Amino acid sequence: MRRPEILAPAGSMEALRAAVYCGADAVYLGGTSYSARASATNFDPEQLAEASELCRLYGVKLHLAVNTLLTDPELPAFQEYLRLAGLYADACIVQDLGAVRLVREILPDMEIHASTQMSVHSPSGAMQAAELGCSRVVAAREMSASDLQKLCALPIETEVFVHGALCMSVSGQCSFSALVGGRSANRGCCAQACRLPWKTPNGKNPTALSLKDLSLVEHVQALAEMGVDSLKIEGRMKRPEYVAAAVTALRMALDGQQPDMDTLQAVFSRSGFTDGYFTGKKQDMFGFRRKEDVLAGNQVLGDLARLYEKPRTVRALDFRLTLEPGKPACMLVSAGEEGYSRFYGDVPQVPQKSPLTQEIFAKSMQKLGGTPYTCGNVTLDNPDSLFLSSAQCNAMRRRAVEDMTRILIGNNRPEYIRISDENVPLPELRTPSDAPAYRLHVRTKGQLAAALETGEIVCIPAGLAAGCTPSDSIFVEAPRIIADEGAYREQLADLKAQGFSHLICHNLADIRIGRELGFTLHGGFGLNVTNRLTVLSLREMGLQDVCASIELRMNRITELGHVLPAGAIVYGRLPMMLYRVCPIRSQEGCRKRDCFLTDRTGRKFPLLCSGNYQELVNADILWLAGKAMPPELRELYFTDETPGRIREVLDAYRNGSGHAPEGRTTGLYSRGLGG
Repeated sequence: MRRPEILAPAGSMEALRAAVYCGADAVYLGGTSYSARASATNFDPEQLAEASELCRLYGVKLHLAVNTLLTDPELPAFQEYLRLAGLYADACIVQDLGAVRLVREILPDMEIHASTQMSVHSPSGAMQAAELGCSRVVAAREMSASDLQKLCALPIETEVFVHGALCMSVSGQCSFSALVGGRSANRGCCAQACRLPWKTPNGKNPTALSLKDLSLVEHVQALAEMGVDSLKIEGRMKRPEYVAAAVTALRMALDGQQPDMDTLQAVFSRSGFTDGYFTGKKQDMFGFRRKEDVLAGNQVLGDLARLYEKPRTVRALDFRLTLEPGKPACMLVSAGEEGYSRFYGDVPQVPQKSPLTQEIFAKSMQKLGGTPYTCGNVTLDNPDSLFLSSAQCNAMRRRAVEDMTRILIGNNRPEYIRISDENVPLPELRTPSDAPAYRLHVRTKGQLAAALETGEIVCIPAGLAAGCTPSDSIFVEAPRIIADEGAYREQLADLKAQGFSHLICHNLADIRIGRELGFTLHGGFGLNVTNRLTVLSLREMGLQDVCASIELRMNRITELGHVLPAGAIVYGRLPMMLYRVCPIRSQEGCRKRDCFLTDRTGRKFPLLCSGNYQELVNADILWLAGKAMPPELRELYFTDETPGRIREVLDAYRNGSGHAPEGRTTGLYSRGLGG
């Protein structure tokens, strides 16, 4: 059984030292831009160089998070940043498909890790990431043990979050913070609105969207046995003591020892820990930061700080000093097969009293405190009984440490990286059409009948399609989460055999499966499209058109049309969060209908159930009739509208006015990304 790496977060230089000194095999950190933890201290170029040297000295891998969504105007500066990253990083963690493309172009030998923000949760999604050039996939945190087992059987590395905070929403599929406060979670600026007061319909739980922190520390042996390559700790916003505690606990668990779970919980938790997604036992996953949790943390910080107050010693240095009359003293220092240095010091003298002895020389070489070295073999060749002072020996020891440090850092610096100096141009492969087409997304048979009468394209869930007559005007819309990929593939194959030929894809898995089954593919909003290079990658994967991110400005959406026909959601309750555990069912039992959550202002947000996942949608309805909209594709999402209301809405959009709802919003299209 191969031992998985321990991957620790570093939001600051002190946290980095805590990770390295406590035994992490790899760290991940972000720079001052393009990181999904923008509020962490993060690392400027000078600090990134310092962080890299510390990691190289200890043989620790450095993964650089460049895992935010990018807009077209940001791509030139991002490419310059990648060239800087190429000097220091062993891998780039990436969410944006356009960014994946740029890493391949600018740093063709750099490892690319598909961020958990890509929402990869099934084998086909992981294999599609591999086709794009990713060497590792960071699995969605909501995956069960059996799900992860399937991922580990694939020819791509698997990285799994094993400790830290759990977002209520599936990573990469949350627009709540952006829609409500203009702070995009996909840009590292999440306001954590889900941690604020929320109530289920009965109103008993004021923190209905706050999950306990994840901890799979006690499952690491099982994870190692199934073949997980990397055990990842969440926490770039956390204190160094937290990093030290988590790394130490994981190292002990991998060594077969019992970790101190009480201390680990004390340093930070929310009503304790949960392993509910991993084990499938989701009954007790909700918790919040209590007063006693805070007080417990204060009691253990001092002891945890001592875990990383001194550098960890990882190498033994062997010293050999040769003294000859009239010649400078010759020092040879080595770290086994990892390298050696030979240099010269002062000319030894004829002793006035006693010569330099083996004992005195060894005592000088053993003064290695504050370094990552221990003293190995010490040899003195002094056949003529010459004299060298302790001060001169100490100076040579310091020189030896400096030389070996430089050599070891150089040995561990990636040598395989080639860096391109040429920027990748933005593609312009077509001229966007100015003839708008509408697509009506419905959820019920009654809505379907009304929508078909309009003559527009109608999009229906895969589960609803089974009872419908196939038509070129009916598109099958993939679920946003695949619960059982084998059953899902069979379902799509049956629909294809029945005569359905179009599939709307929200995930990389949908693209791969749909392409293999021969569907005509269309990009859904779940793909988070924000730039033309992402569209180009989707075009190369076989997509015919795309729906842009709901966080993108309208002018940028129009520009996407230079690569493929592009559109956006222009009507409906915008999706805000995607859940794998129902907050209502977990705390009150399943209501089956009229499901909603209430925020601290009293607004009710509908909760839509699709079987194995739930979607929280906006309390207000997006209404753009008469306003600027995408020139080509306009997506209308209907939830509980009556057939008559569907016709009214479409007429209003075609005519530019009429029948506006009372609670409405214009979304982020005039104030979102890409301004």
